[in-house]
Amino acid sequence: MENVIKSAKYFFIIIIAGAIIYSCKGPEKIAVTKIRPMSTGRLIKRVEQNAFSSKYLTIKRINCLYENGGSKTSFKANLRSIRNKKIVVSFSKLNIPVGRVILTPDSVVYINYIDKDYFVDDYSYLSKVLNIGLNFEKVQLILSNNIFSYRNDPKERNFKNFISDVEGGMYVVKSYKNRKLNKINLKGKTKKIERMLKRLDEDVLVLQTVYIEPESFNLVKIKIEDKSNRRLMKMDFDDYSKVGEDDYPGLISVKFISPEGNISIRIRMAGFSTGKINNLDITIPKRYERQQVN
Repeated sequence: MENVIKSAKYFFIIIIAGAIIYSCKGPEKIAVTKIRPMSTGRLIKRVEQNAFSSKYLTIKRINCLYENGGSKTSFKANLRSIRNKKIVVSFSKLNIPVGRVILTPDSVVYINYIDKDYFVDDYSYLSKVLNIGLNFEKVQLILSNNIFSYRNDPKERNFKNFISDVEGGMYVVKSYKNRKLNKINLKGKTKKIERMLKRLDEDVLVLQTVYIEPESFNLVKIKIEDKSNRRLMKMDFDDYSKVGEDDYPGLISVKFISPEGNISIRIRMAGFSTGKINNLDITIPKRYERQQVN
């Protein structure tokens, strides 16, 4: 049960930060056709227009497979969301409630029903863990299958420092410095890379790449690489279907790769609904102990 609690927390981080990489369609599985280049601004706009737009979202069945080294466990979850107000994710194992996450514009709450405790955060802890500027708005972008920048800088809303490209039959949006570093990598200039990294500010050391399907403008893959801490997060989306008026992925695969070890989560979702949700109020039992966020 301890593994379930731990994996539920990681699932929570993925839902929040968008932490996801999939064992689904990759660039190599998509037929390479001639795609006309598109400016970054126009490409971002097309993705935003295609993103999930319903005010309400319910996902009744979420099956998760969690792997951490030689350890493997599975658990179930469900999600309910009211746009701009609240997101609630509930976890269970063998029909036993394990935990619950409540997200609002101001706070993150995780309730542990096994250990009978909880913690409250303002997104700063998760931002620090993932090295991503994280807030409620960004979580909603992830849940809406919308494109997002890893930075919290308002200047990045229009992806000013990102470029667009075409790779493997897909549109790609990536941070500008990512392209410069890749060019240096191809030439094998390791010392030049190290000198460049020392000159760049810490935010730029996090490099982001987004792969976009050229006909539907659905997200296919997101990569976020933390160069300074040697961490990589990969997110793949697959098995899209209509949910309300919009497309929504039914399969998400996530991988975290770091010097501390590798973690992967495979998420299969079904039972989608956009029907009205009247109430998402959750009460924490008074006897539960509040834990400090480290």
